[in-house]
Amino acid sequence: MFGLGVKGVRLAAALLALPLALLLQLVPAATAAHAKRRETINADGTPKLKSKVVLVLRNKTGKALLAKRATELHAIASLTKLQVALVVRARGIKLDRGTTITREDHKVAVRGARTRLELKWVYRNRDLLHASLMASDNRATSALGRAVGLHTTALVQALNEKARRMGLKRTRFLGPVGIDHGNVSTAWEVSRIVRATGRDQLLREIMTKRDYTVKPLKGYIKVHYRNTNPLISKVRGARFIASKTGYNAKAGYCIAAVAKVRGEEYTFVLFGAPAKISRVRDLRRLINWVRRGARGRSS
Repeated sequence: MFGLGVKGVRLAAALLALPLALLLQLVPAATAAHAKRRETINADGTPKLKSKVVLVLRNKTGKALLAKRATELHAIASLTKLQVALVVRARGIKLDRGTTITREDHKVAVRGARTRLELKWVYRNRDLLHASLMASDNRATSALGRAVGLHTTALVQALNEKARRMGLKRTRFLGPVGIDHGNVSTAWEVSRIVRATGRDQLLREIMTKRDYTVKPLKGYIKVHYRNTNPLISKVRGARFIASKTGYNAKAGYCIAAVAKVRGEEYTFVLFGAPAKISRVRDLRRLINWVRRGARGRSS
């Protein structure tokens, strides 16, 4: 470095030291990333989850890649609305006909999540299906039953009859929308319900929308709904086919979904997550686990 002068020597020294400095910065970052991965993956390679009940099913073979307490009875909350959608579709609901929100719908929705549908206003049945499946609106779900001639008691009866016809021996409905803690099933049987909804083209289109705007036939306030599954169109390498969330104090945070991952369809059922964000993280981790080439395990 002769002839460089003091400034030149300092510059050369700085340039020589730069790769080492970068290396010293990268090592802690890599170590942190590795530690973070260890925090989310079990020793056997399965993802660490907070949901109490878990089922990951490869639809092509019908075999579980991961099953935890999947045969136990559990409250299913608003996953009930999947069965309601199957019932009203089987009864030939008129999609463009209007249905009025009544006091019966108000009564059914008491103690549930806030509704955005007004009493005495009229909404298209197509829009009610969106409100029920995308945003879990309880008034919308009750009104759908009445749209096919099923008031509250008859709708509950129809849900149970549909379950029996589907061969769901342990699924039971005591209420029409999922508020009742007596609406119970197993992860295995819910997987059959959500797959059935995914085979209905209209229901599939509804459940995989990120947002939707409802304009009443009688009334003047538009309602903009967002899908309660925030992962719709947001998970790399996966495409949702069906999806429904649920929550009540007994069920915890739940989700049932069908998604195409790596060109194949898989069903994911989660019950009993302690928080809304836990449900989302668990589902994302499971989808990524499948995408990376999951190895099965049951417990």
